[in-house]
Amino acid sequence: MAQPEVTVYQRHLAQLSSRDDQANFRALMDQIRRITRRSYETDLYDHQQTFRLLWHHLERTGHLRHVHSEARARLASGRVAPAERAELELFLTVYQQVRGKSDRTGA
Repeated sequence: MAQPEVTVYQRHLAQLSSRDDQANFRALMDQIRRITRRSYETDLYDHQQTFRLLWHHLERTGHLRHVHSEARARLASGRVAPAERAELELFLTVYQQVRGKSDRTGA
């Protein structure tokens, strides 16, 4: 009998504690890009669950707050290459959407 396919969520859950915050943040950005580009390894739900897993983990460690502050400062400096600017703006957009949603729900 064939083994069931490991979901993206299961794979990231297994790796979560063995990776540092930077690696988990890169994985989070990968999920954001996959969701926005509709480029799924499995399906949208699996990637959304993986995004939530990574987001909540990085929120608990304080890394998202740190990256948010750093991203704003990098953009304000004006010395950012176009590709990096696009990544920073993507993160800041998602950050504002998620934080705004949690502020409205009281989470």
